[in-house]
Order: sequence, then C-alpha cells, then structure tokens
Amino acid sequence: MVEKDIIYVRANNAGSTAGIIACVLAVFGIFTLSVVFVPLAIIFAIFGTLAAILQMNGSGIGVNLLAWILVIAGIVTSPALIAFILMIGGLIHLTP
Repeated sequence: MVEKDIIYVRANNAGSTAGIIACVLAVFGIFTLSVVFVPLAIIFAIFGTLAAILQMNGSGIGVNLLAWILVIAGIVTSPALIAFILMIGGLIHLTP
C-alpha cells in the first residue's frame, strides 16, 4: 500500500480583511459622517498595511493601497477634517 503525503497549504490573506474594512469605512466617510469613519479607516488601514507588508501579501497590499486612496479622498471631501489638519499645522508652526 502506498501512503500519500498530506501537504497543508496555508492561505496568506494577511492584511486583506483589515484593508476591506478600511475601504468600507472610508467610503462611509466620503458619503456620510467623515469625522467618525475616516479616522477609523485610517486605523484599520495602518494595521492592514503593516500586516500585508510583513507577510508579503500582494493582494493585501493592493487592497490597503485602495484603502489609503479612499482615506485621502475622505479627508479631502471633509471640511471638518481639513480644518483639523490646518489647526494642528498652525499649532506646530507657532510653537518655538
């Protein structure tokens, strides 16, 4: 009788789930309350990008790149977030 070798293949989807969640949150931020959803999308995109890069997952990196593009679009379309960024920039500039 011939024994068959069992080979286990682990799917490498590191960072993909966090990237998809970041994309969904960023789209919610673009079309609804961006002050809430865009910062959450940034947090998920950071974790997803780090996980995808550390595990060298190409699809995870691609999804997180899309998430970062959507996050930037969410920031650009939000007057409150632009004002917050300008306020922080002014405070940094004024401090000696």
